[in-house]
Amino acid sequence: MPQTHVTSMLKALMLISLLLSLAGCQRAKDVDYLWQDYSQRLAHVIDQAYSPPPFEPLQLGKAKIAELAPITISILETLSLGHCPLGRLIADHNSTLGKVAPPSQQLIYQIRFIQLAPACIDTLEEGELKTKLKQALEQKQDNAMAYFNRVLTRDRSITKSLFIGYDSLVLGEMRAGRFELESAIGQLLSIKRNITQEQWQQIDTTQIEPALALMAHQTLLQRYLRALAYSQAQLHGLNDYLSTHSASVACRPGHANRKQEILQNVFHKYYLAQTQAYLSQLNQLHYRLSEPLLSLFEGSSHQPFIDHYFGQQPDALPEQLKTQMRRHVKWWQAFRQSCNIAPPSSST
Repeated sequence: MPQTHVTSMLKALMLISLLLSLAGCQRAKDVDYLWQDYSQRLAHVIDQAYSPPPFEPLQLGKAKIAELAPITISILETLSLGHCPLGRLIADHNSTLGKVAPPSQQLIYQIRFIQLAPACIDTLEEGELKTKLKQALEQKQDNAMAYFNRVLTRDRSITKSLFIGYDSLVLGEMRAGRFELESAIGQLLSIKRNITQEQWQQIDTTQIEPALALMAHQTLLQRYLRALAYSQAQLHGLNDYLSTHSASVACRPGHANRKQEILQNVFHKYYLAQTQAYLSQLNQLHYRLSEPLLSLFEGSSHQPFIDHYFGQQPDALPEQLKTQMRRHVKWWQAFRQSCNIAPPSSST
């Protein structure tokens, strides 16, 4: 094979390799990229420095857990219950493993006790042990929701899913993991509703650990929280920036120069087509997750945190973001009307 032909092939292969590597290195359109790109382009056209606001999202606080003092069944008393499934349940719980069980296993024990106790109590003659089991059953029924809330506030999988780190959602990829998250929330919410309605026999305790495992493996929720908080902070800062520099981009009545036309193109190409599209996808997630999450955490010490990120009160982040979005569009509407600018071209 001629040397020139080999050289040409090598150059072609190197070019293809370079193009593929560049394609692979393209930055994902996550929340950081979209807001930085949009704000930098605006600042470049306006020709005024822009400093993004500090990002200090509300983080999950340490849960306040009230200590519970359950009625205990001694080892000797447990021996008298050997004929009942309840007896074996209590014996296992009284072991060393049961004493250091995580919140999820403690909840499972409470529910299984409630489910098994009535049948066992019916087999006992009147006496101290029967009375004690009745009292323990009533106490565990009263405290079942407290044990459920302990799972919500102390289980590591849930705490991890509510921690706001550095990762956020990517434009066009917000459905990944949604089914698993909704399934986990739905299973936990079903258990909570049955506890509330005292439908003890309807609770499938085998669902608890798998639901928490799903929570542990998904990252959608924590990335959603960061995307929401970051978007609200950046849009608020950008709106303040635009308001401050309105005079520098103002048109003579009814006249726009090239600077104003480019500015409008930036709005259409990088806000409407990308950033607003991102916020729209974020809102779709909020629509699907807000009601079940608000219901799930209602009454727990994490409720204020969930209300902040999913609630409808004026100071909740979703409502704050909507306020800033309306403010942003109004600024651009006033800008266009004052400049009488034609629709933007396809190039920026």
